Amino acid sequence: MSTVIRSCPGCKSLILSDTAQCPECGHVFYERKDSATSATVDVGSMKTASLVDPCPHCGEMVRTGLVRCWSCNGFMREDIAARYRDMTATPQQIIYSTIPMSQRTDYLPARNDTTKGEIPKAYDSSGFELSDGVAGTRADSAQSDFEISAGPPVKPARPVSPTPAAASTAPKAPANAADGPDKPQNKTPGGKQTTTDKTDAVNSASAETTSKPGGKSQANDDDLLSIAMQEEREVKKRRGDKIAERQRKQMLIHCDCGAWIRVSEDQAGKAVRCRQCKKPVNVPQIRRKTEKKEEKPEAPKLAVTWIEGVRFFRLAPTSIVLKPGSVADKFIEADLAVTDSQIVVIAFTGADKKKRGLLGKAPKVDRAEQRKQIREQLAATGDFSKLTDVEVHSIQAGQVPEIRLVQPILKAHESMFAGVPVFGDGRIAVFLPIASEDGMQAYCSQSLTSFRALHEVLKTNFRLELPATENGVPDADKSDQLSCFINQSRVESIRSLIYYQQDPAYELELSGYRCKACTAVISEEGRNKNKLGGANGKGIAKAKCPKCSGKMGEDLLYRIKKSPGADAAGQSAES
Repeated sequence: MSTVIRSCPGCKSLILSDTAQCPECGHVFYERKDSATSATVDVGSMKTASLVDPCPHCGEMVRTGLVRCWSCNGFMREDIAARYRDMTATPQQIIYSTIPMSQRTDYLPARNDTTKGEIPKAYDSSGFELSDGVAGTRADSAQSDFEISAGPPVKPARPVSPTPAAASTAPKAPANAADGPDKPQNKTPGGKQTTTDKTDAVNSASAETTSKPGGKSQANDDDLLSIAMQEEREVKKRRGDKIAERQRKQMLIHCDCGAWIRVSEDQAGKAVRCRQCKKPVNVPQIRRKTEKKEEKPEAPKLAVTWIEGVRFFRLAPTSIVLKPGSVADKFIEADLAVTDSQIVVIAFTGADKKKRGLLGKAPKVDRAEQRKQIREQLAATGDFSKLTDVEVHSIQAGQVPEIRLVQPILKAHESMFAGVPVFGDGRIAVFLPIASEDGMQAYCSQSLTSFRALHEVLKTNFRLELPATENGVPDADKSDQLSCFINQSRVESIRSLIYYQQDPAYELELSGYRCKACTAVISEEGRNKNKLGGANGKGIAKAKCPKCSGKMGEDLLYRIKKSPGADAAGQSAES
């Protein structure tokens, strides 16, 4: 709603648009047709008019136009008070309408059945009377004494309303001669018989059904009663347990006045006030008897040598393809646990098979944490068969001599795989005498560091020595000292390089290059000085040899930068 403000033509005052007369100069904006309303009001009287009037009863100032005083609730005008007294003294009388006798009926049909202009009728049940049998039964039951049995009363599933079933068999009462709205009728004004007889039969049948003993209502009540009693017993039991627990944590201390004070464990070491003499009493420390735990016999500790990072294979001999690295990716990660009496292969397969993702991919498993749990469990139980989420294969001491080296074998006619490194270059593989029902053979391959540890423990615990050195496996780290052709510096080259390159425990460093044509050796410093193969040496294979001017080829020389033996020596020195 918008508000419009205009100026008065007489005094130029700003006035709202719905104002009829200017309060400053008395200018009339709209001339009224009625002379009473169109009469102008004196400007002086408008300015001096008061907004409040005094109350004639209590004298409080009341806003002009109010009917009653806000303080004493009295009328502000005497004429209004007189009118109010007249209205309350003579209230309006109630006028009752009289219905002719011809239109009085006692039947009221449904609203859907009433036609336009028809007066509805209503039933009147004041003439209903009980038969002599029912009335006598009620009178006898009211006068006779009875006792309630100890069992719970059986209540019906639903309350049965009183039905005129008994009245259907009673003799009909004589009709009353008086005519009026209280007279019962068996027929409607249209002459049709009512349906009271049919409803009596239906109600009597339903009453007989609900009064049968052993019905569903009684069964439901019994179930509810048993549930309620069980809940009550549980509540009593919990209450008793709380009381017993509270009493267990309490004790009685004696006061000098002869009174006993009950305190709890939480008040131990504090001072409480006696209720009888009001003196402070110190509460001593409450000592409870500690139950002695039965000492269980500790499991015998096993002296276990662990070899980690072993690749475990189960292969059919007829399915192996004689190509280098043909079965290198068909392994299961495993650890070897070697004791004085057996060799145990622990393959990490259980957790990967059980836990699969939504797309069938196995989640990453923390091997370090899993290995820690296995070692703790073995330290507590000493039994390998109780390990979970892993496959355990044991080789007893009598079967250890059946272990043999299968890769590398220098003589091809003595090798199971014709001298082909099917487990991958730089890997050392052995056959394991583990029985299998499906004809699969078990193998394990390991790096140089792992094989040296296995070879040492086999020699110490079982006096088994594998012919690894005779087949090219280095038993120790050996290097060749070469001379650079350019600056005559010393170049160190590790022997059996492929085993060190496949062993993550070793860290190698590039030391030089060897020409494949003339076997001339060039150090990394000399190559960098003469810019052979570019600034970073990536093109060394196509670079010209400074000695024979032929292509150098790619024959790299490495030296050991960091070895696992040096790490172990450093750790022992720190300890």
